Amino acid sequence: MTESSGTGTGVEALLGEEIIALAASAFTVVFTGVGLGREQARNLLDKELYGRFGKPRGNDAYHAYQAVILQIVLVWERAGIAARAAASGRLVLLPDGARLLNATDAARELRKLL
Repeated sequence: MTESSGTGTGVEALLGEEIIALAASAFTVVFTGVGLGREQARNLLDKELYGRFGKPRGNDAYHAYQAVILQIVLVWERAGIAARAAASGRLVLLPDGARLLNATDAARELRKLL
């Protein structure tokens, strides 16, 4: 499912992930089937991480998840594969992101874009 370096579960496992590999694999799940320039709800990223690592338990864990989610979105924006829409805050699939969806090794391609 994902390249994991974490050994625990929940927030410990999430924080143990290599961020570029996590961002790439989450990107392909969140944006598969989304057309170029189309918006996608940001909460789908939350749901993807909850599915992999479990729902955060407690206030500190919730904030840690939100920090990782924000870092992933910043990686996507820095790479030019997705951006937050100014008006809605939803995520928009950009041209390089559409190309990334077809890559055989999304993490390697994401690193090239960074």
